[in-house]
Amino acid sequence: MADECTVRKAVRADCKDIWEMFLQLQAMSDVTPEQVKFSKEALQRDGFDCSPPLFHCFVAEFRGVVIGYTLYSYQYSAYEGGLEMRVSNLFVKEVYRCKGVGKLLFEALIEKAKQQKIVGIEWMVFNWNRTAIKFYENFGAQDLTITEKVHAFRISLSE
Repeated sequence: MADECTVRKAVRADCKDIWEMFLQLQAMSDVTPEQVKFSKEALQRDGFDCSPPLFHCFVAEFRGVVIGYTLYSYQYSAYEGGLEMRVSNLFVKEVYRCKGVGKLLFEALIEKAKQQKIVGIEWMVFNWNRTAIKFYENFGAQDLTITEKVHAFRISLSE
């Protein structure tokens, strides 16, 4: 199936599909649409209507249908001494999972990072998502909670 998929840079017209998958991802974490602070309008504005965009996105297509996406941005790493990629989401519709689509999306991120001489890629995974953890470990990813003895923290400043 993955051999029939294409991964490409997302365009504004993909926002509806990306938004629907984003809501599916939130539902997996028991987050209701009413709890989501991000909006479809923010997705369009911040990723496609401003220059430079605040984030970037790849989508996976199968026979003309968007079936997965990954959303990422950049930040400076004082630890690594260079720019790193920060992955916010990687999601594949349930019916297409475990068929190589997520691998294609993640490989697109890695290739983009290599082209741009990015020093590393970081993301978070829920501790209950053993499938995702194993997926990333298969790429050689390290769980920083274990290897670096660090925890991720956040202060939310949005209302």
